[in-house]
Amino acid sequence: MIVSIRIHTSLYQADLSKPIIASFPLQSGNNNPSAFHLPMPHFSPFSMGDFVGSTALGGPVNCSILVIAPHGNGTHTECVGHISKQPYYIAHTLKKFNFFGLLLTLSPIKAPNGDMIISKEMIHHALENHIIPEALIIRTFQKDRDNIEWSGNNPPYFTADAMEYIAHKGIQHFLTDLPSVDPEIDNGELAAHHAFWQYPDNIRTEATITEMVNLNNDIRDGIYLVSIHIAPLLSDASPSTIVLYELFAQNI
Repeated sequence: MIVSIRIHTSLYQADLSKPIIASFPLQSGNNNPSAFHLPMPHFSPFSMGDFVGSTALGGPVNCSILVIAPHGNGTHTECVGHISKQPYYIAHTLKKFNFFGLLLTLSPIKAPNGDMIISKEMIHHALENHIIPEALIIRTFQKDRDNIEWSGNNPPYFTADAMEYIAHKGIQHFLTDLPSVDPEIDNGELAAHHAFWQYPDNIRTEATITEMVNLNNDIRDGIYLVSIHIAPLLSDASPSTIVLYELFAQNI
């Protein structure tokens, strides 16, 4: 299925029969990407009396109880409720699901304190000569295996002024392959999250951050139709499936 999409004054086409899945599949146990020392996903069959929700154990159907910590278990999308004192829910935040997106690859640089960072200057330079997208995806190529363990490894992160710059550009949805836009340990400041959501002074209630996106080497930089799928949870975050469709200029 080919669709035509107008972005400002330009027309593009996308082939919906060729989706690129940019999320990690979750499974029960340790073979998952993990961050912030959160427990791994655990899936177990429901049981009550003589009933067991597992055909392997003799039950009539499979019926599992899923225990998941979205912020530490693979690809997830979060809203300002992640840092706010008042409740905001991802199911109410994400009201549209398809966006004009731009994927860029940046290599983190070493900050004076020894941390690896993505700076405002890097974002500014990378966005030059590009149409500002609704969804910006930054790949850092930090992932080299599906069950990468981020916990305790001080992963690269984005500076607060970099995230503020992205917010001021009007970018509503930010996605990255890193486990967080903030440092693993920052005394609870979450300065980059605050800067992106402009919390608490000018809250961007419809903006989202997606972390631990799965972007392998075969996915080229460029423009995409980006589709963000979540479970409709009244929570600050949800596991998510990110689907990319390449965009091609349409000849008129």
